[in-house]
Amino acid sequence: MDTLAIDKTFNNLAALFLAEAVRSRRISLARAAEISHRVLNLLPRMNTESKILSLLTEVEKDFEEVSALKQALHFGYHNSDIKVYEPEIRDFASKVFSQDMTKSAAFLQDASKQGMTIQQLCITHPEFSDYLLTSSAKAKLLNNMGASLLAH
Repeated sequence: MDTLAIDKTFNNLAALFLAEAVRSRRISLARAAEISHRVLNLLPRMNTESKILSLLTEVEKDFEEVSALKQALHFGYHNSDIKVYEPEIRDFASKVFSQDMTKSAAFLQDASKQGMTIQQLCITHPEFSDYLLTSSAKAKLLNNMGASLLAH
């Protein structure tokens, strides 16, 4: 992908992300303006995906909301990487925690293992697979990977 295409794609995605965050009231308009100002200052240095990821990580130190943008862009991640599914893992663990703390702890321990993929986690914890398929917008990613077959 050439530099102009990367710039345009990133700019569009960042603008859509901030607009949606303001619309859904996850951040204030002032906060969105602060983030966009910081990102605009870095734009001339964002000419590759790896540079964008590196610079977003830098911005993320001051603006935790940017982590959601980074995950939404999936830069540096594959669809099967656990990192892509962190919000869903957290939500599922908190739901299970209220019913069974031991099961929740075991689930989180499995999810945090080095090299764990989302497919392996769904095999190990089929109820998590069901949860993803019924309550996550990322269910399409699972279907694309064939993980829907993992649901019992």
